[in-house]
Amino acid sequence: MKNDKNMKRIIGIIVFILLTMTVAFTIGCKVGGTDIRLEGVSLGTVMMEGKPVEGLPSEKVNLLLDVSTQEISIASGADGTVLTLSPSGATLEINSSGVSIRGLKPEQIKVEWVVPEQD
Repeated sequence: MKNDKNMKRIIGIIVFILLTMTVAFTIGCKVGGTDIRLEGVSLGTVMMEGKPVEGLPSEKVNLLLDVSTQEISIASGADGTVLTLSPSGATLEINSSGVSIRGLKPEQIKVEWVVPEQD
């Protein structure tokens, strides 16, 4: 009878320790969710069926990227700048023709219109 109580107590302590360690590991080792913000990105001329689209709130947007990032490598050259995000492997290529994003899912990119404040 006494051995059963001790065994239950030991099992309870082991389960508690495992749960505590799992929660601590999950909180302490978060890899993802870094927000990368590109502000004032120009859309250029937006065309639809060969005609410019009118009535957009702005020509510029802010891009918010939600991607797992521990390191950002930057390579710059005559053709522009390339940011490589590790460990995801996503790349942002910025040059005179605009911004090209590769390796991200659409749900990882949020677009905000840059609307000038009116008096």
